[in-house]
Amino acid sequence: MKRIIYSTLALTMILFAGCKKFVDGYDKSPNDPISVTPALLLSNCEVAYFATANGQLSRQASMMIQQNVGVDFQSRDVNDYSIEEGTNVNEWTVIYANGLVNLKKLHAQSGTANPYYQGISRILTAMYLGVATDFWGDVPSREAVNGLVNLNPNYDAQKTVIEDIQTYLDEGITLLSMPEASNVLLPGTDDYIYQGDAASWIAAAHVIKARYYNRLSKRDAGGSATSALTALSAANTAGFTSNANNMNATFGDKSNEYNQWYAFTVVERAGYIKTGLPMTTLMNSWNDPRLPFYCAKDTGGLYSGSAPEEPNLDASEVGPYLATQNAPFPLVTFAEAKFIEAEVKLRSSDPGGAANAHNDAVIASVLAVTGAAASPAFVAAQASETSASITLEKIMNQKYVALYGQIEAYADWRRTNFPTLTPNSNGNITEIPRRLPTVIDERLYNTNAPSHKDLKERVWWDQ
Repeated sequence: MKRIIYSTLALTMILFAGCKKFVDGYDKSPNDPISVTPALLLSNCEVAYFATANGQLSRQASMMIQQNVGVDFQSRDVNDYSIEEGTNVNEWTVIYANGLVNLKKLHAQSGTANPYYQGISRILTAMYLGVATDFWGDVPSREAVNGLVNLNPNYDAQKTVIEDIQTYLDEGITLLSMPEASNVLLPGTDDYIYQGDAASWIAAAHVIKARYYNRLSKRDAGGSATSALTALSAANTAGFTSNANNMNATFGDKSNEYNQWYAFTVVERAGYIKTGLPMTTLMNSWNDPRLPFYCAKDTGGLYSGSAPEEPNLDASEVGPYLATQNAPFPLVTFAEAKFIEAEVKLRSSDPGGAANAHNDAVIASVLAVTGAAASPAFVAAQASETSASITLEKIMNQKYVALYGQIEAYADWRRTNFPTLTPNSNGNITEIPRRLPTVIDERLYNTNAPSHKDLKERVWWDQ
């Protein structure tokens, strides 16, 4: 949450960029520009996205699908499905005011002379819109990024938003495919994700395209599988072939640079969240080498989770994989790409290809999390599926573990109902929530906003 400060500063600078000083000249510092450069805008937009993917929405998603369990205070409220229209005002504001508005400005200010900045802005726009629509369904898209003048943007149907996501990704790929010499300015260290490497952005964009094609598995099982495989093939051709290509959020050692999981579970709200029983039960049954990274030892020296309906204060805390001050946080990974491949190949009547992709995904995840190759025993037990043994449940259960803490896992559960989870019997509703309610600021101040309050209501792609 701390790193949102930088995005807010950028937005403030944008608002006042046109104000003329009374004293002209001597008061101007080269270290305090009155116009926001593409480099500064890009950095702030990325930092705001890190807060979006790694902050409260990440924690909420993990609690709804019981990777983690809230055992105290506001985390207990989320665990008990007490999610109100005021719960996520900050997250909505970051997505729109700090993210999409600034990305629109980045695209316009970069101009055609800087296609790489424009291309990155388009891919980030797709990523922000993806988070918004996955949690809230119909959201502002086409009118939402036209600046601060339009205070009442229309809400677009989720189908339209996902089409827009694909369009933005295509635009980003096209722009980043232009020769380096076409740019007056080139992104570098201001790009915290790929340090201005256009090829890496292109490859990751193809994986994100596969993600959102696969999101439509319940609406168009065959067509979504075909499109996702095409996108994955393009990602492979573009170089997305190992963990080295993973897109990560990056953090630092200073208090205003911390990984938000660390800031929340260690610094600010220690004891509010424990690891979840469904995930730790799976991992213990697999003798999973990722356990010591995902979980701290419990009071008995073991790795255990809390049941959602009976909070266990002695269960394992969130481990160092998420809760280390400068731990990178995965946004798009090779493991995710291989899990998508496994799922869509199974749906496309290619169980052999599905099994191979599943096995590659599990092996990639273990290496990414632990830094070491999986043991032969673990590979034999968990990453040696065949065309005769592979199932959707095996793919999604492994993906559920591999995507620990990532909001993408919540979308996967809603699409597939794997892993099999039992709703919190003490929750305010009888089902695991399928969406977030319309935020109160939108309901009160945007005359075009719908009023969604029922957490059991399914977004379009979940129907």
